[in-house]
Amino acid sequence: MPTALRPTCSAWCAPVSEASGFDYVRTLPQRLLPQQLLTAAANRASNSSVLARPLIAGFRRLFDINLAEYQVPAQGFACFDEFFTRALKDDARTFPEDRCTITFPCDGTISQIGRLEHGRLLQAKGRDYGLAELLGDPDWAARIDGGRFATIYLAPYDYHRVHLPFDGELQRELRIPGRLFSVSAMTARTVDRLFARNERMVALLNTEYGPAAVVMVAAMLVAGIETPWSGPEATRPGKQVQSRDFVPPRPMRRGEELGRFHWGSTVIVVTGAEAPAWQEGLAGGQRVRLGQPLSA
Repeated sequence: MPTALRPTCSAWCAPVSEASGFDYVRTLPQRLLPQQLLTAAANRASNSSVLARPLIAGFRRLFDINLAEYQVPAQGFACFDEFFTRALKDDARTFPEDRCTITFPCDGTISQIGRLEHGRLLQAKGRDYGLAELLGDPDWAARIDGGRFATIYLAPYDYHRVHLPFDGELQRELRIPGRLFSVSAMTARTVDRLFARNERMVALLNTEYGPAAVVMVAAMLVAGIETPWSGPEATRPGKQVQSRDFVPPRPMRRGEELGRFHWGSTVIVVTGAEAPAWQEGLAGGQRVRLGQPLSA
């Protein structure tokens, strides 16, 4: 069975529940370790041609990666990072014929899903965080308030490219510096405002049903987020928030690649009050695939 269809969840994709004392003990090293230094070292290793073969072989054994649905270069992957950001074959995913249907932007596991309540998103039981802080744009957040959100966790074995879940016009991109905590379910239970504290790329778009946003959240180790308009050389923010306005706005179609993770990661889709409601029955811990309907 392809990896993306695995019916069971491991510690990587467990539903987010209430934290235990043991969770706090296990996540303590993340608070103490030099996140940026470790990330820089991992980045060098993942781009090393010398380490490519042992790293890829070890990763495939650990996570049982099935390459049948991916594009594999005839000469093999030049480095681990090229393997990690591998592309799907053209027919590996399908999208609904109705272009008004919002779809999941990636393969992964739903962490949380629901409505925005007074400008706040649920992170885990007993923990929430502000949309304005997440987006880095209070005005845009105010326009979306009253809508819906879906948080999708990408495990290491998942496909790590993210595609637009709706048609729209890209108005603004923000690169927001921050911490590099793991984005696993356990960390979500123990770190307050996790997704609003971590480094991230925020895409703000106008759609036929109003403003929306897609947020790509980085995590410890490589942490890079590459976008088609910035290219592979601009994957990390500096020490300050970097904002880019698209004038005129950049038209984008559902299914078009929005970006790719060079490790991580979590994707958060946020839509306004006028957007279609989410499909019934979607819940935390459920495996989803790129192109699967998110809206009804």
